[in-house]
Amino acid sequence: MPSGAGSAGTAGADRRDEILHRRIALAAAHARVARTTNDIAWAAALTACVLTSALVRDLRAQTARRELVGIVRDSAGAPIEHALVEIYGAAARTDARGSFRLWTADVDTVTLRVRRLGYTAASAAVAARNRQWDTVVVELDRNPDVLAAVTVKESTTRRAVGLREFDERRNLGLGVYVTRDEIVARHTMLPSDILRTTRGVRLVKLRNGSFGVRFALYAGTRPSCVPDLWLDGQRARDMEIDDLTANDIEAIELYESWSTLPLQFSGASGVPCGTIVVWTRVPG
Repeated sequence: MPSGAGSAGTAGADRRDEILHRRIALAAAHARVARTTNDIAWAAALTACVLTSALVRDLRAQTARRELVGIVRDSAGAPIEHALVEIYGAAARTDARGSFRLWTADVDTVTLRVRRLGYTAASAAVAARNRQWDTVVVELDRNPDVLAAVTVKESTTRRAVGLREFDERRNLGLGVYVTRDEIVARHTMLPSDILRTTRGVRLVKLRNGSFGVRFALYAGTRPSCVPDLWLDGQRARDMEIDDLTANDIEAIELYESWSTLPLQFSGASGVPCGTIVVWTRVPG
């Protein structure tokens, strides 16, 4: 065979090999793209499945909610407006007819707590029948000795002066001071929750199921001692801070020691085991 013909044959073979290698590389690239596309499709399908499952769970949870309605009244049968009605995870205020409505989880027993300033708080376990709640009627006993009688004008003036002096006392730094912005940031209706993580404060469970605020300084020497509570510049006897709601409060002052207590909050009952001063919100 002539040498020229051999060279041409070798060149043709090399060309065919090069084309074959290119085709193999292209096929491999297509395979990688296919795998990547399959992976993306699989991931998208998995995400859709997870989202669908979450949506189904949410829909089931919403469907499983139960409506709990009731009435809060006093011992004479008169409706009590603005009473705070609470269960775990939900709360509501009564209207002018004393009525309230709550939505519960799909459970058969809840603990209902009802509070209103000027009344003794109540707590009770409520059981469902045939997966439904009966209408609840709560009767609160009036507690008229919480605050001394004052005129509305005197109370408003005292509160205005107290809130103005609140900033002055806070600048002195003799106690712990909680502002309205800090109260709102906690997203709770329970004042005790606002103070739960405050330095020097501990919470105790009360008989009615709510919590009382106590000062850790006296846990060893006076464990059952209840701190003095002042409401808008008045001493509020036999009252716990959770008898109010966070929505009612403009500011809170805490004084652990009698030595740092401002003179205007010194009672005649001896040395207190801490003092809590609460200023309610100004209407409007």
